[in-house]
Amino acid sequence: MEPILDETSLVPCSVHLPGQRIEALAKTLKALDSVGATPILRSVRDAMDRDLLDGQKGGLRRWCFDRATSKDEGRFVASRLDKQPPFIDGSNGLFANAEGLRIIEAKINNIIVIGLGLAALTDGLVVALVSQKRLRGEHFSVSLNILDDKELRTEHRNIRVFSQENEVHEAKEELSKRITETLKDGAAIVTRITDVFPRLLLGNLARNQIKILTGNERWFGQLIYHLRALNEGARLWKIGAQFKPEPEIDFSHESPETLKHGSYGPMRDFHVPDGFSPKRWSLHTKLTDGFRLYFRDERQNSTDLGQVLIGYFGQHLKTVKYK
Repeated sequence: MEPILDETSLVPCSVHLPGQRIEALAKTLKALDSVGATPILRSVRDAMDRDLLDGQKGGLRRWCFDRATSKDEGRFVASRLDKQPPFIDGSNGLFANAEGLRIIEAKINNIIVIGLGLAALTDGLVVALVSQKRLRGEHFSVSLNILDDKELRTEHRNIRVFSQENEVHEAKEELSKRITETLKDGAAIVTRITDVFPRLLLGNLARNQIKILTGNERWFGQLIYHLRALNEGARLWKIGAQFKPEPEIDFSHESPETLKHGSYGPMRDFHVPDGFSPKRWSLHTKLTDGFRLYFRDERQNSTDLGQVLIGYFGQHLKTVKYK
């Protein structure tokens, strides 16, 4: 899991000097290293040059090597930022890669965000420079306006940002779990699904489709995010309530016309895990490049724990509307 730098924190601050802010960032990154985060810092292309002090030009590039900045901490941050590209922004950047064939605009309070947007798309880990407005890291709700399949929809993702060392230590258990759960490829998902996502059950087709994934697919991080949301939704699912993924992800039903269609309906008769009755699958989540994850929420009686069955993961199937 690679830390992402929130570029909206790269602004002048009248309370903390640039050197102090860089030192705090260095300590935050070192704390993340201690819980297993990838030793790199992803940023937008001009991060090194955004001014950090009113009236004096010079961004991280200057202040990392300024006499007022701790030599060790300044060079530490510079070395992390030096391990690029790819950058977050740009036509070949990480955001565009996660965006895929969709058109996505990420915003907070009507301000476009790139780093936080990438984190929202990939369940990423975000760090920021401390400032008078951010004495501590914060939780942000990122709005994702997504144009996909000629439909415009909005999703909201909650992102936690770290700006000081002690915040990482306070969240050590949570972060350790997240990082431990970072899965490298499809085979790892299939092998560890009982431990990592104990409320999910894979049908044979879904197992085979996921098992062959290399982990380099542009939507692989999104798949992990969707599986986590379905698992957490099952864990929090109260008896008598309607199932919903946690955190929120976009999902929908197939139309009755598609499900009843002589050819398209049977396409959705996926294998069902042992112990569950066969049904035509309808619910599915949407990922980059037209990929779909079909699922069923199941609770066989009032005493059972909620579970989610996964029947299919692959390209968008034909429908009455989209053939």
